[in-house]
Amino acid sequence: MKNKLFHLATCLCLFSFVNGLNEASAKNELPTDVQKQLNQYNVVWNTLSATGSMESMPLGNGDITANVWVEKGGDIMLYIGKSDTWSEATRLLKTGRVRIKLTPNPFIEDAFFSQELNLHKGEINISANQKGNTTHIKLWIDANQPVIRIEANSDKNISMSCITEIMRPHPFTLKGGDDPLASSFRGLIDGPIRPSESADVLERKPDRIQWYHRNESSFFETILTYQNVSELIGKYPDPYMNRTFGAAIIGENMYPENDSTLISSEETKKHMLSIYPYTAQTLTIQEWDDQLEALITTVNNTPFKTSYRQHLEWWDRFWNRSWIFLSGDKDAETITRAYLLQRFMMACQSRGAYPAKFNGGNFTFDYKGKNGDYRTWGPGYWYQNCRLYYWPLSASGDFDLKKTWFDMYLNMLPLQTDITRIYYGHEGAFFPETLNFFGMYIQDDWGWNNQGKAPQTRWIRYHYSGALEMLSEMIDSYNYTKDEAFAHRYIVPFATQVIRFFNQHWPQINQTLRFIPANAIEQFWDCLNPMDYIAGLKYNITQLNELPAGIIEPALLKEWDECLKALPDLPMTTDRKRLLPAEEYGEGRNFENPECYAIFPFKLYGLGRPDLDIALNTFAHRQFKQTTCWSQDPIQAPLLGLAEQAKEYILKNIHATDPEVRFPAFWKPGSDYIPDFDNGGAFAIGLQNMLLQNVNEQILILPAFPESWKVDFKLHAYNNTVVRVKGEGNNVTQLNVLPKTRAKDIVRR
Repeated sequence: MKNKLFHLATCLCLFSFVNGLNEASAKNELPTDVQKQLNQYNVVWNTLSATGSMESMPLGNGDITANVWVEKGGDIMLYIGKSDTWSEATRLLKTGRVRIKLTPNPFIEDAFFSQELNLHKGEINISANQKGNTTHIKLWIDANQPVIRIEANSDKNISMSCITEIMRPHPFTLKGGDDPLASSFRGLIDGPIRPSESADVLERKPDRIQWYHRNESSFFETILTYQNVSELIGKYPDPYMNRTFGAAIIGENMYPENDSTLISSEETKKHMLSIYPYTAQTLTIQEWDDQLEALITTVNNTPFKTSYRQHLEWWDRFWNRSWIFLSGDKDAETITRAYLLQRFMMACQSRGAYPAKFNGGNFTFDYKGKNGDYRTWGPGYWYQNCRLYYWPLSASGDFDLKKTWFDMYLNMLPLQTDITRIYYGHEGAFFPETLNFFGMYIQDDWGWNNQGKAPQTRWIRYHYSGALEMLSEMIDSYNYTKDEAFAHRYIVPFATQVIRFFNQHWPQINQTLRFIPANAIEQFWDCLNPMDYIAGLKYNITQLNELPAGIIEPALLKEWDECLKALPDLPMTTDRKRLLPAEEYGEGRNFENPECYAIFPFKLYGLGRPDLDIALNTFAHRQFKQTTCWSQDPIQAPLLGLAEQAKEYILKNIHATDPEVRFPAFWKPGSDYIPDFDNGGAFAIGLQNMLLQNVNEQILILPAFPESWKVDFKLHAYNNTVVRVKGEGNNVTQLNVLPKTRAKDIVRR
């Protein structure tokens, strides 16, 4: 098995389509006026956390994350997460839980206390003052290297200890579907083999504390076998077997008191701890240990002050990419805070080996009696959910944060192409709505006694349009950057297999594709010619035809053009005044509006596009008028120019919080789990759509903005364009466009 010495090195490489404009702006400092506005939204707490990690703050470097809180007793706590810590039972587990004690304890009751999340610096600062002694603790996760730093400074001498509280001290086997933890194992609940996870292991080291979790079993071959593609065993590497993850903790002038505790050798005014999480698939634990040692050496070869300066520079460049600041009333400020914190959390967890999870991301914590390893809906990825927090990263200029999202689907393309051939005997590739990080159906959705060629569950049996939306998201990113290398590597191979699947999987009658059986997303089962299929194919092929000459081979263009011509008409009412979910459909099953997919994500209708009245009529007559979680109402309303409705919907998303959870952007579970990242992604897209929309070559400014609000925003637009606007209502008081040649394309409502 080929080992990777340092996963993060590749994870932190910027996506090739981060364009020259971003590289140039990276040399500039965040404008002083913007930094001042940003600092006003730092999260500050002045009391200790009374309920543990439910009152924690998030921190991260894109791959490694931490929930940080200070307990009533004065202990500083960290829940450490990572993007690639998949267990032998397929779950994404915490790397560990760490407890730090200072003696004498500076965090006594009634003493001054402050815990502040500094957004601009990407760090958490904790301060305490008692009897004239001030103690400062700074926690930061190096934006450029895989290490967590904890620095403590005190006016007087103090001692420090650090304990790793092993997350999984004993092996665990799920008892069955009635087990309180069952949902966290979704995919393996109903099978004949009970999922088990081994215990974590403490290693004895002379200069540190160190631990690991190692997978010595795997469900990968089981999944291939039960989904009737056992002939592929051996062709694709097992992503679970021998995966080993853990961490080492090393402190300056500290030594291990025992296998789990590190203590300072003397009282001093300064202490520093470094935590080095690491994941790799190795044949032996010794190989993992050697690689971790090499990683520690590599990290420490960079002078500490240099690392910190470069860390600050990364975050400064990040915030200089884009911003949104609303004012005018409390609602405007609340939305601003929510947007900034959502974007911050995505930066903390979106540059690792795998995309962030919709159901908690890497920031799960102790909640309702479950610990940080638990998440409702388990380890799988739902495209319907995950897409929502990746869409807004283009307008914010965070193209590097989208890389692992696109990579996951591109990497599973060969496997899905093979499965399509085996099941159906034709070319192309389908992608399940609910899938593992390597592809294929979540096993419980497929079924454990299913000898057929489609999943057992009716909810997603013919739900294939996620691949069409992923393609549209890739095309959208290209439209921002015009990176032809990205188009060649991602768009062309993905489009080839996805469109080919739709073109070959259903019959043509009178030279028209007849999509039956089909799903209209999860809402309607076994329908005819659903909106999401037809609108997705029409939108994508039309967009692909606009790529520069030479990117796509003529034969492929011809194939796509023939598919486009064979599409049935978009389903509409007989008077052609309103779009329908499908040409024929029966009982609704969920709370979705498939007819509105022609507004978003497949932008055939909307402001600046033909037949706006049809879109408005469709939206007004949609069956489910709702928001929060994965609902698209906050996204679609501003695309139709409905400013007040957009404001109302976005505010509902932002207020979707649990009063028992302290951090204001840990969105409550809704239909998923906490933090609910699709809830945050949906309002982020909606807010951006209120401020700027791309319609062909035009840039619509403030197309759905409330009259009572003021704004200062900098967002990215198509064709390597950056726009800064200050305004009030529809009145623009400052407009800067780069490059200046794009100023002619600005349209004000």
